Amino acid sequence: MISSKSDITQQSRSLTDIVRYRVEQEVSIKLNRIPVNNTIVKTDYTVKHNHNKPLFYSVHVDDHISKISPNGHQNLLDIMKGVDIIKSNVELLINSSTGKPETLKNHDAIVNEWNIFKTNYLKKNEFIRAKMTQQNIQDFVSAFDEQIHSSHQLLTGLDNQIFFNTFFDYFLVNMQAFESDLTMNYHSQLFKGIATPLTVNQKILQETPEKVLISKTTSAASKNNTSIDEIKKQYNKKYKPIIDYNFSEYQVNYDAQIEFNTTEKHIEYADIQMSECVMNNVEMDNRCRIWRIQ
Repeated sequence: MISSKSDITQQSRSLTDIVRYRVEQEVSIKLNRIPVNNTIVKTDYTVKHNHNKPLFYSVHVDDHISKISPNGHQNLLDIMKGVDIIKSNVELLINSSTGKPETLKNHDAIVNEWNIFKTNYLKKNEFIRAKMTQQNIQDFVSAFDEQIHSSHQLLTGLDNQIFFNTFFDYFLVNMQAFESDLTMNYHSQLFKGIATPLTVNQKILQETPEKVLISKTTSAASKNNTSIDEIKKQYNKKYKPIIDYNFSEYQVNYDAQIEFNTTEKHIEYADIQMSECVMNNVEMDNRCRIWRIQ
C-alpha cells in the first residue's frame, strides 16, 4: 500500500512534540522586613522536541511581560526584557545522563540577533550627552557582548532561569531517579556571582501509569557555603550602609512540587518557591508557577 501525501505529512508532523507553557514568577525583596522591590515576570514558551533526535530541543519565547514596583526601574526592565528574549530563543542538545542543556546549536543566530538589538539600542541613545550616562550605556553593552559571544555563559544563564532549570532535568532521560537525592546550585539574586550548592531531597507524592508528582526540598545555611566571605563583603558594601545591622547568617531554601508526564516526557505543572536571606536583615522570596497550556 502506498501512503498518500497527507499520510506522509501527518507522519512527519507526529515526529515532533510541541508543548506550550505559561510561566508566572514574582520576586520580592525586603530590607529589615520592609518591602523595597517587587518584580513580576510572565512568559509563554513553546518547546519542540523531535523523536528522531531525542537529545535535541527547541525553545521559543512567545510572549514576555515584566513589571516592577516601584516603577522607577521599569525602563531598564524593558531593555532587559529584549535581551532576555534573545538569550532564551534557543536550540539545544541536552546531556544524555543529566537532561541539562549541553550544546547551544543556534549560537550564531543569537549573536546576530544581539548585534541588531545592540545597533538599534546605541542608535536610540546616541543623543545622550552626560558622560556618566554614556559610560553606563557602554558598560551595559560590553557586559552583554561578552556574555552573548560565549556559548558557555549563555548555557550557564539558561540554568539560572527557573523554567529552563526545571524543564531540563534528569527525568527527560532517566525515569528511575524520582526518589534519588541530587545536587543543584542556587544562583543568588542578592549577591553577584554567588552559587550555593544544595542537596535536594526528592519524594514521590502521587503517581499514575502516565504521571508522577514529586516534591523537591532543601535548605542550606552559611556553614555550607564556601563563598561566605564574599557574601559578607558584598553585604557590607551593598546592604549594611542602608540598614546598619551587621551580617548575621546567610540561608537558602528551595521547595518545589513538579508533575511530570512519563509517557510524553514533559512537565505538566510546577510550583516552585525559593528564598534567600541574611537572617533578620535582607530577604528575597521567589515564587514561580509553570503549567502546560497546550
